[in-house]
Amino acid sequence: MRFFLKFPFRLALFWCFATLLPGSLALSAKEPKSGKPDGKPLLRIVCVTSLEDGQEIVIASRDEDENWHEHGTTKLRSSFISEWLPARGGDLHIAIRMDGGLRSICRFTYPSTTRRALAILLPDSSTRTYRADVIDPAELKFTKGLTLLVNYSPRPGAVALGNFRTKLKPGERKIVKARPEANGMYRMMAAYANGEKELVPCYDRYVSSNLETRDIVFLLPDSTLGLKVFSLSEFGPFE
Repeated sequence: MRFFLKFPFRLALFWCFATLLPGSLALSAKEPKSGKPDGKPLLRIVCVTSLEDGQEIVIASRDEDENWHEHGTTKLRSSFISEWLPARGGDLHIAIRMDGGLRSICRFTYPSTTRRALAILLPDSSTRTYRADVIDPAELKFTKGLTLLVNYSPRPGAVALGNFRTKLKPGERKIVKARPEANGMYRMMAAYANGEKELVPCYDRYVSSNLETRDIVFLLPDSTLGLKVFSLSEFGPFE
């Protein structure tokens, strides 16, 4: 794989053959109405694709007697980042109201030592449920001006953010910093490795950098393109 040895010479190839997907989505999140509760766990949901747009969901937990306890609510939609929602350490559910009660459509663990967490929701259309990938921004040192890369695809991937280039194994996460040009813009490109370990370009966009946001780029499986790129920017508050 000579992607990184001959990267400048591949710009033309990327430009000609890359598949353009919808641009980065700049999504703002509102501050919790009650302000920032110091020391209490908070959860921000990142929804890649919603199973039902506008569906109200409940952040909830269950006690030893299987009784539900509600912590916060929001409405899901595709390409969405929620406000900071109340949470608690341990087992948590994303539930919907049904038949006078709650039904869990996602179960995950909120780390007991985490004050702020991101829950990346990945839908399963066959079961009408979500899988959650829980991320602790503080542990990853994911701060303003940086980009979180996650490869949710079973294929090895490669990403370029301006002059910065990296490879990601399936399931791998990285916190990186884009290297824009003097005008604050940079080329965001992605490729995946096929069965012959050759890189196949699948994404090429010219985007602007913003040191006041945390950027997120997901590599997702796609039966047609081979690899789908989903990107968005998270505005504050981060704490």
